[in-house]
Amino acid sequence: MYKIRISQLLFILTITFSGTTQVTTNSTVNVNFNTCYLHSKIIYHSYYSLLYSEDAEQAKWVAYKLTPSFFQNYIERTNDFREDSLILTGSSSLDDYHKSGYDRGHLAPAGSMKLNERSMSESFFMSNISPQKPSFNRGIWKRLEGKVRYWAESNDSIFVITGPILDHPIDTIGPNEVIVPRAFFKTLIAYKDGKARGIAFLVPHEKSDKSLYSFATSIDVIEELTGLDFYCKLDIELQSILESNSSIKDFMFPK
Repeated sequence: MYKIRISQLLFILTITFSGTTQVTTNSTVNVNFNTCYLHSKIIYHSYYSLLYSEDAEQAKWVAYKLTPSFFQNYIERTNDFREDSLILTGSSSLDDYHKSGYDRGHLAPAGSMKLNERSMSESFFMSNISPQKPSFNRGIWKRLEGKVRYWAESNDSIFVITGPILDHPIDTIGPNEVIVPRAFFKTLIAYKDGKARGIAFLVPHEKSDKSLYSFATSIDVIEELTGLDFYCKLDIELQSILESNSSIKDFMFPK
């Protein structure tokens, strides 16, 4: 846990969203990824951002912020899977997944994008999709997505970065040779009452009935595995505290 002034969060911790995103002061979180990935093109949709890998034909990561307001409306799934025109080299396509045996698995989940029709529809861009085994997508991964939503409703905001582990893939599919990842991750920074906490999850790409908490790890571990520095604009002390925690107890029950 780390106590921090709202003004510090506004300055340090923020995803810059495009479009018509509306946020309130106590839940604004801003990480300017352009300063962390100077030689990469960050894609900004209205309610999430991503860094796309042309080699893997999927996002290296997808980042989004959840607040309790995301769950006050009932927005039906649109299921309008489609290519992402913002990926200039072309995203994966529906043909890649046709009869592949893999689900079109969301990174920023449709169930978390219920703020409005636009947020829901944008979650079906293929740049937000990764091939997932049905038993994984509809099982342990779905349970983790639900747990993140539960935590989002009990905090002022939760800042999520999620994505695949792209090294040592287990398969490729489709004309674009979309990589099938061996594992998936989520990193979380939760903010409530002027206090921030961090945790991460690393989940092997397989069916599992294990407790979600058995997959808890630190953000540092995910950064080492992926070679990515998610929170490069945080000051060193704050990074050290938030990124080193692997205790689910300390994340859920801050002192």
